[in-house]
Amino acid sequence: MVGSCLIDALALWNTAQNTPCRIIALSRSEDRAKERFSCIWKEPTFSFLAQDISEPVQEFGEVSYIFHGASNADPIQYALHPTDTFFSNILGTKNLLDYGLNHGAKRLLLISSGEIYGHPSSMETSFSEDYCGPLDLTNPRSCYPEGKRAAEVLCQIYRQEFDANVVIARPCHLFGPTMTTRDSRAVSEFLRAAVSGSPIKLKSTGQVERSHCYIVDAIKALLTILKLGESGQAYNIASPGCQATIRCFAETTAEVAGSQVVISTPTSLEARGYSTVKRTILDCQKLQNIGWESHYTLKEGIQETLQILSELDRAK
Repeated sequence: MVGSCLIDALALWNTAQNTPCRIIALSRSEDRAKERFSCIWKEPTFSFLAQDISEPVQEFGEVSYIFHGASNADPIQYALHPTDTFFSNILGTKNLLDYGLNHGAKRLLLISSGEIYGHPSSMETSFSEDYCGPLDLTNPRSCYPEGKRAAEVLCQIYRQEFDANVVIARPCHLFGPTMTTRDSRAVSEFLRAAVSGSPIKLKSTGQVERSHCYIVDAIKALLTILKLGESGQAYNIASPGCQATIRCFAETTAEVAGSQVVISTPTSLEARGYSTVKRTILDCQKLQNIGWESHYTLKEGIQETLQILSELDRAK
């Protein structure tokens, strides 16, 4: 979801440049990548590397900047593949840091997660970047937040010991049309249902309150952090205009789509991947202080998502 939208943005930027940047996309499935990036697949500025990031990175020459966003990032994938989720964050981060140090990288940006804040105390109204809450290490679902925490520590170790230039982004719950078809997060299921004309299934009371951010605003944030962020620092990504409960997100989606919300029961597999945190609001002041501002409200982001997904469906 994030990496593909980032490539879209860079490819679009390239069309207006006399000296475009070279884009190297790395993922495990060449077939899926070829379908997703068919419009730029044969462009001289685009190349693809098929591999598992948990393995040492194949040689592809010098590189200026690295974005590391390779990880399972939805509840069903956590439940089905906790080991892959854990190691893509830890080994993947090490492999990319090593490659960058040996191939001239100016900076690596780690796409971490707001989930690294763990389970907050009841006194916390929002998370700033210096907060760190407890995690349940007996729960296999912790493979994701704990893997992200370990990846962040690895970046700090490489910065101290090898002088690596690293910055860290901690996105909140992102949404947008670049989500994958297998994304099992609640907001993605709401949006897919709306496009198909189906009722929007709410598989809980929907009282969990979260920070959200439309994917285009999030990509703008990543590029801001890459350019203006201080080495070794982490920055929350959250849009103040998109803070909402899960129920509010579902109802807003239904309003835009002319649909309805129905209550449904999650499967046991879905329930295994659910977070037990009831309120995750990220403080984005630090990111705003280096020049980023969000553009989309929750309703505007949902409207644009449904419009793009509907256009893609009609084009098939």
